[in-house]
Amino acid sequence: MFKHDKLNLFLFLVLVGLQVLGLVALWTQFQWTYLPIMLGIYFWIGISTTLYLHRYLTHRGFEMPGWLKFIFATGSAVALSGDPVTWVGDHRYHHLKSDTDEDIHSPVHGFPYAHMMWLVRKPPGFRDRSLRYAADVRKIWYCRLWERPAFYVLPHLGMAALLYFTLGGVGLLWCLYVPMLVVYNFTWAVNSVCHMPSLGYRNFETTDHSKNNFWIGLGAFGEGYHNNHHAKPRCAAHGLRWWEFDLTRYIIWTLEKCGLAWDVVWPKPNEETAIDTVTEDQAGALLLFGAQIRDPRLDTKHEKTDRRQ
Repeated sequence: MFKHDKLNLFLFLVLVGLQVLGLVALWTQFQWTYLPIMLGIYFWIGISTTLYLHRYLTHRGFEMPGWLKFIFATGSAVALSGDPVTWVGDHRYHHLKSDTDEDIHSPVHGFPYAHMMWLVRKPPGFRDRSLRYAADVRKIWYCRLWERPAFYVLPHLGMAALLYFTLGGVGLLWCLYVPMLVVYNFTWAVNSVCHMPSLGYRNFETTDHSKNNFWIGLGAFGEGYHNNHHAKPRCAAHGLRWWEFDLTRYIIWTLEKCGLAWDVVWPKPNEETAIDTVTEDQAGALLLFGAQIRDPRLDTKHEKTDRRQ
């Protein structure tokens, strides 16, 4: 459906170019002095996507002070993760139409489209449609301001200039564009890999194809436990089992303990052990082969289908 829409060539070149800058860094000399800065920026822009854009702004899983929201919102702008209004509108629409022909980023349209191409092949009028689902976000002054590309790129350009004049061109590539490359692809993998029918595992029966994937969860700060999220979208915790490491959950918990987060939607105690399609014996294998464990329910469904036939 969507994958045949006209390509936004300019946006496509920008997204490819940003990732190429990250790859180019691999052919330059890395200095250990870059490491703390690189990890700090990776943490900032990654958490700004998972904690702010997703769990707070889209699903309102908790509340926090305005100054902290602005810090995280700026982090998402530094990474050019997508202006908040569009990001929230698209994601809420995804939850409404998950894995149907109308889902803007589902593997039902093909893996490449679900991973990145949906960003550059949106059909005419789709933005206006998704904006209806982000009306509350447009009331925030900086989110409304950042709908204009000329203003939205300023935090990124400011950070790029700061790194260039302090660390040089190579330091800029390693400290900004390598983290962006990693954050982009782990974030996109939540839409693609975590909706593939035969990858990962499920804790909950949902009407979509969402899966939990340990490795995506690790790289995307807990976002990879996508089946858990689709089952309970407002829940501030995505990892619900002891092996489902969810860094964003622990940061929200820490903020709550410090009085910087409140009204947090935590899972109820019985929800964390409600369904156990993956046994504790399988958990060890999951840590090593998270993307290869099939959902046991798939085999059950196939068996039922075969019996009917």
